[in-house]
Amino acid sequence: MTVRIFLRSLRHRAWLTVACTALLSLATVPSVAPAQSVAGGDFDICDYCGNLVGNVLRLRGRADFGTNPGTFVLFNASSVEQDVDGDGFTAGIDFTNLFISSVGDFQNVADPSRIIESANFVLGDALNPLRNGFQNVVRVSVRIPGGTPAGIYSASVQIRDSVRAPGVNPNGEQLRIDHFVIEIEVLPTFAADLVRADTNVRADSLRIAGRAGQTARGVIRVANTGNVNLSNVHLESTDLVATSGTGLRIRRERISFAPEALPNLSLADTQRVVVTVRVPPGLLAGDYRGEILLQGDSLRPRRIPFTVSVQTPGDLVFETNPVSGQNNDRAVIIFNADPGTRWEMRIFDMLALTTYAAEGTVFEGSTGTADPLDDIPGDQAVRVTWPLQNGRGENVAGGMYYVVVNAVQDGDSRQLRGKLMVIR
Repeated sequence: MTVRIFLRSLRHRAWLTVACTALLSLATVPSVAPAQSVAGGDFDICDYCGNLVGNVLRLRGRADFGTNPGTFVLFNASSVEQDVDGDGFTAGIDFTNLFISSVGDFQNVADPSRIIESANFVLGDALNPLRNGFQNVVRVSVRIPGGTPAGIYSASVQIRDSVRAPGVNPNGEQLRIDHFVIEIEVLPTFAADLVRADTNVRADSLRIAGRAGQTARGVIRVANTGNVNLSNVHLESTDLVATSGTGLRIRRERISFAPEALPNLSLADTQRVVVTVRVPPGLLAGDYRGEILLQGDSLRPRRIPFTVSVQTPGDLVFETNPVSGQNNDRAVIIFNADPGTRWEMRIFDMLALTTYAAEGTVFEGSTGTADPLDDIPGDQAVRVTWPLQNGRGENVAGGMYYVVVNAVQDGDSRQLRGKLMVIR
């Protein structure tokens, strides 16, 4: 019995010792009451309301456009439950003089030398009045100037009251001034264009002049008009087809570009490209038209008309020579002639007898219409089809035939001659 009483006494003393130690430790820590009602009132930007996440408002947009709108929420608390920042409140005080006190330039996170100026910040809603016990939802966005490089840009936005000066609560936290961060993702725009060789004007076409059997050259420039570096940029050409409807063409294999490709076209950069055309020997004079195609990784293709003007009229051109007289094959004879002029053709056999004759007028085109776009240029060449028959509709025999054409070329009358072999 005596032992039990002694043990209980020891446990009671141990408990008293622990309790006293705890009370002493509490007594040594200064007591700070939570900041609640504060003099002069307070407003807060809610760090987790609207589109804010951890005090950051993230927006996205493209250069030469703007970002999507985002929202932040202003609170004027009248109770502990409304005090979203926990730094204090005052019942009965309204804020009617809130303003954006500062907006920094938006700096590129990877390269601070690149900025979007603060003047592009757009406040979409009024800040005032912010009544006690209420909240204001405010929209903001940012204009993104053309050519702004892709990347992440960041700036701080500060709000304060022009009448109620900023202060601090008993815990040293700021009152009547708050801020949040806007983070903009400028999306990449992959774009390139063709520019004239001697100016910065956009090229709407390319025209090169040359003679048959010679090499013709022209220059065009490729410009990076997007906001990211471009890769694998190159030019291609289609076949160039005679505009006179003769069917003659300059094959794409005879057209080359130097350099062949631009592995890396930097922001706002341009590169000079030489276009070389090996004009086939004997090709008739006239315009040969196709397209130049600009391509590259992630690029939308860009096309412009491409014309090679072959100068100096040529002699007769046979589409096929010799020509077979089987399967209803026909001979096609092509020659230059001025628009609106008369032409004559005679085909003779080896005895100098006329086997076939044809004549006509070169299409002179149509001009002077109400809409200049409706003007049609005249032909510079004629295409004649001979069905390998004589004037009586009988099939001609195999052998050599002489073709003679009288036509006007460059204002002068000329006689063109050629030989055509028919195989039966």
